[in-house]
Amino acid sequence: MPKAALYLDDLIDTGQLPIFGDGEEGTLVPLAEAATRLGSQGGDLRESLHSLHAVGMLLLDTDNEYDIPVIRVVAQKPEKPGSPWRFQGDSDAVTAKTCIPDGIWEELPAEVAGAVMYLRMCRSQLQEPDPNEFGRREEVSGPAHARDLFAEALASGAVDEKGCEACPAGHLCTRTED
Repeated sequence: MPKAALYLDDLIDTGQLPIFGDGEEGTLVPLAEAATRLGSQGGDLRESLHSLHAVGMLLLDTDNEYDIPVIRVVAQKPEKPGSPWRFQGDSDAVTAKTCIPDGIWEELPAEVAGAVMYLRMCRSQLQEPDPNEFGRREEVSGPAHARDLFAEALASGAVDEKGCEACPAGHLCTRTED
């Protein structure tokens, strides 16, 4: 089992997640609040967080000063080896943020919800979804399975779900309109 997955389990067990954003500013966020921020509204939060990590939306990092695991919400993955990660809240994160549609973890199987997140992330970064890349993930058994998951994700409507009018162009929002 990957070390980051074990760190994530340990963090979940504490009941609070150390989420870093806005550069080096981090905060301890209670699980229920973290679930809301990350788009999960119940269900198995542990499974939801591991799925987000698996599709590259959450990165587990180590705080340099205290050598403890922290969570960063990914805005953009490196384009090539050696390129930097960009995180939500970083002033130099140039890509649109990708939000999680409300309730997908309760309404869809976890692997389909993961495909929704992958497809939304690709769209927000103006990248073509790659079934070969997605098919290499632990919970996906190859490109054919990835294409099936993409089809289910698209059929669910969650990939195209838009949020409130306050969101900037390209921002797929989790906030519900009042």
